[in-house]
Amino acid sequence: MSSEATAPDDCLIVGIGASAGGLDAISKLLRRLTLDHTAFVVVQHLAANQASALTQLLGTASRLKVVTAEDGMRVEANHVYVTPPGATLALLHRTLQVLSSAGARPHMPIDHFFRSLAEEQGNHAIGIVVSGAGADGTAGLTAIKAAGGITFAQDPATAQFEGMARSAIESGSADFCLSPEAIADEVMSLSTYAAHAVALRSPIPHLQEHFGNLATLIKSATGIDLTHFKLSTLERRIRRRMVIHRLERVADYVRLCETDAREALALHNDLLINVTSFFRDGEPFDLLKARVIPDILDGKQDYEPLRIWVPACSSGEEAYSIAICVLEVLDEHARSLKVQIFGTDVDEDAVQAARRGIYTPCDLAHVSPERVQKYFIKTSDGRYQVCGRLRDLLVFSTQNVNRDAPFSRLDLVSCRNLLIYFQRHIQARVLRTIHYALNPGGFLLLGASETAGESADLFTLVDRQNKLYAARPAATAHFDIDFGARTPAVGAPGEAQTARWPQKRLFGGGGGAQNTASSPRPTLSLARLADHRILEQHAPPGVVINGNFEILYFRGQTERYLRQPSGLTTHNVLRLVRPELHAALKRTVESVLATGKPARMSISDSLAPELESVSILAQPLQDPGTLAPCVLVLFNGAINNGAAAVPTAPEDDANLTTQLTSPPGNTMPALEEELARTRDYLQGMVEELERTNEDLQSSNEELQSTNEELQSMNEEMATSKEELQAANEELITLNDEVQTRMRDLSSANDDLHNILLGVDHPVVIVGLDLRLRKFTHAAEQIFNLLPTDVGRSVSQLSVLLGNIGLEKAIAGVIENVAPFEREVQATDGRWYRLRVLPYRTRDLVIQGALISLADIEHLRVTP
Repeated sequence: MSSEATAPDDCLIVGIGASAGGLDAISKLLRRLTLDHTAFVVVQHLAANQASALTQLLGTASRLKVVTAEDGMRVEANHVYVTPPGATLALLHRTLQVLSSAGARPHMPIDHFFRSLAEEQGNHAIGIVVSGAGADGTAGLTAIKAAGGITFAQDPATAQFEGMARSAIESGSADFCLSPEAIADEVMSLSTYAAHAVALRSPIPHLQEHFGNLATLIKSATGIDLTHFKLSTLERRIRRRMVIHRLERVADYVRLCETDAREALALHNDLLINVTSFFRDGEPFDLLKARVIPDILDGKQDYEPLRIWVPACSSGEEAYSIAICVLEVLDEHARSLKVQIFGTDVDEDAVQAARRGIYTPCDLAHVSPERVQKYFIKTSDGRYQVCGRLRDLLVFSTQNVNRDAPFSRLDLVSCRNLLIYFQRHIQARVLRTIHYALNPGGFLLLGASETAGESADLFTLVDRQNKLYAARPAATAHFDIDFGARTPAVGAPGEAQTARWPQKRLFGGGGGAQNTASSPRPTLSLARLADHRILEQHAPPGVVINGNFEILYFRGQTERYLRQPSGLTTHNVLRLVRPELHAALKRTVESVLATGKPARMSISDSLAPELESVSILAQPLQDPGTLAPCVLVLFNGAINNGAAAVPTAPEDDANLTTQLTSPPGNTMPALEEELARTRDYLQGMVEELERTNEDLQSSNEELQSTNEELQSMNEEMATSKEELQAANEELITLNDEVQTRMRDLSSANDDLHNILLGVDHPVVIVGLDLRLRKFTHAAEQIFNLLPTDVGRSVSQLSVLLGNIGLEKAIAGVIENVAPFEREVQATDGRWYRLRVLPYRTRDLVIQGALISLADIEHLRVTP
């Protein structure tokens, strides 16, 4: 805010957005204001086909001049400009532009005006959102805040409809959340401060002296290092916070951050304000779709993934826009390779919003209706959520591009409008990191105001207008990249091992005597011990599995037949069993599950030389707890030591020292038999797979049909809800106007009633039909009228006045719009001056006549 705002042609401009229930809030706000260098623009949701009395109603509530906005009208101080019905306002060179909103979908007049206000006024802009339903105004307040202006939202507790105010508050775009009266006080204080804060016209004095302390406070509170940002960026944000708190010295602001941790967080949020939109600055996305993505696909095999990184993705709009372009190109080229798009940001709240993928109609203003219909699903509250196909392409995470390790083997990095906030050495560091992450020849897309700068040796300029670069295969200069990895302190090897892996004492010693002495010695019968040893030596090893092939229990030493594969831990026996036994095990278990009878299968040693006389025995079991069917699988046979990769216990080595070798002979019959079994097995698997696919396809078709019907019904219901909501808001606004008019009318009636009671002269008002409408108390007495005489003919007055042609005289006055005056003698003998005047409305329309009677008896008596 600068003092130049006090000039008549450079007054502060305050935008007020309202919808249902906003009349009361705006009236309270304007009634409280007393300004002489501020203008207000009221943007209200008004129906195009319904006349509005909002200007007149606000005129009675404000001491400022209230007018309806007209196209080309220049904004002046001490004025309130009201949007016309069915119109959208914009501000250009301090003049109002009235645009037709017919057919505009979505219709967001508040956001539209606030954006133009932010572009026009910059840090002089002030935006206020009061009562209303929906989310109109939230994006506009965000634009004002990003430009350095001040934003307000009505306290939802004081709003008749809290939707718009709550949306602005939850989005973080509102600096203040106050009642209408408190908003008026704050606006007056800000305008006065802006008029006299000369120190804020130039760079903040002594900022460099206190910057170190401020940067330390912010880093300790939020983890963000301010020294990486350009000083001009920091100065704008710090100045904005100083204006909010009415501080003129940076030392006072540093002291505020020291005493109030919330202020440090507020400055952090100002630095990370999210200014983004779908298909922002459209041309780069056209370039991606027409040239960049097709070039990448030309060099890709179907098994190679397409990898894209969007640092500083904010709430996800740009990442989703790129994903839409990728899907459209894949559909055009009939390709189906895997796509991985990574969106990262330091703002956790923005990342969470990107993960949800839910946006308002205003957020989709730059997305074509075809894309909205194809890639978004309308929710019950009128917002839009990205479809599953689009969402599956993206992964969002929190990351600091200047500190954390990047992704690798990337084909495209879209880093737009991020480098402009960093100092030059940080820009170079980020560009080196991106070059490291890109494949040779991978593309880098920068913002319109950004260049590769000193890192031009790493990238080749491809498109100057859209700032598209390609990574060079190797840099001409050597550089180091530190991703900020931290190695934990490691003590002495013995100490580390002792701390992490406590040794297991099997035979005591070394201080273990006390432990063994204090532990009771368990007793075990010799018979049970002998049975246990016999089972270990002679019973075949095996497992108990359920119907899903999940292992429930291990029996004996199964490591000869089962091996844990690399990767995640699994209990699926088909993944653990040796490859040579996989098919036999699966067929045997399936046979038991299908027939409920035991099954056995042997493995040919000619096909698996390392296996000798191995057989698999499967027997049905039943879980006594759940009564679920289970299978006991026993392995019986020997395995050559040379093929076994698992070390065995010493006692087992003695049993496996002798290696049996199959006698040489013709192995062709065994091979043919095994091949026949394998063919049968594969044929069964194929048939089962086909049946499963047919069932899945049938179910999928039914689900798709049901989904289409539900989606159509949902769209129709959502459309009906929108129409009802719009009509409801318009009715509420109209009802507010009617209620205000009724209050004014009631007040006017009370005033008229008191006037009629206080008038001493007989006064009678008649309508165009020459029937009585109103009369004073004096008229009741002299004409002998009763309240029930309202609506009767004016001839009722002839009882006193006699036959003087009163009806003809009144008709002449109404027709000629000329007063009639005459001295008449009443039937009681007294003289009166009779006057008949035309009855005019405020619009100068004749609606009857006014009859007055003055007693002139004293003037007729001779002395």
